[in-house]
Amino acid sequence: MDIHNLLYNQDASGINPRAGSLLVADPMMEEIYFSRSAVLVLDESSDGGHLGITLNKGTNITLHDLIPDCQRGGEVPVFCGGPVDMERLFLLHSLGAVFPGASEVIPGVFVGGNVDDIISYLEDGGQIEGNLRFFLGYSGWTKGQLQAEIARHSWAVNNHPDGKKLLTGEGNEFWRREVMNLGDSYRSWLMVPPDPSYN
Repeated sequence: MDIHNLLYNQDASGINPRAGSLLVADPMMEEIYFSRSAVLVLDESSDGGHLGITLNKGTNITLHDLIPDCQRGGEVPVFCGGPVDMERLFLLHSLGAVFPGASEVIPGVFVGGNVDDIISYLEDGGQIEGNLRFFLGYSGWTKGQLQAEIARHSWAVNNHPDGKKLLTGEGNEFWRREVMNLGDSYRSWLMVPPDPSYN
C-alpha cells in the first residue's frame, strides 16, 4: 500500500489560505512547534506573507508569570503560538464587545484588546475556558512559503473553522477534532499514531 496516496489523495495546488483559515498539520510532520498542530491564520500581509497562531500547544507558563499583578493569572494557561518572536503575547477570545478595539478574525473569534480591560475581566471572575486564550509567539511565512507547504501536503486548510471550539482543548485531541472537521477525505490521517515508530 502506498502511504502517500492513502494520506494525500487530494490536489492541494492552488490553495490560498487567508485570514481566518485554519491550517491542520499533516500527521507525519515532526517539527516540534507544528507536530499535530492547528494554526489559525490571523493576517495576510500586502506582500503575500502570512501570520498565524498555533492554537493547541500548551506550555508550563501561566499569565501570572508574565503579569504578576494579575491575581487570577495563575489560573490562566499560556500557549505557544509559534516559534517567531516568543516574547510577544497574543490574545484570542470570544468577547469582542467586552474588549473594545479587538478585531474579529472569524465569526465569534477576536484578537487583541486593552490589557487593563482584560485584567479587569479576569479579576471580576470572568469565564476563562472557551472565552479567552493567551499565546506567546506566532507562526510566520514569507511570500509563497505557506502555499508551497500546502502544495507539499504539509497542511490541510479549513476555510470555515468552527469558532466556538477553537478556544477549547489542546494537544493531540484538539488536532484530531480538527482533522475530523476536514471531512471524509482526511479520515486516513487519524490512523497515523502520534509516534510514527509505532507503525
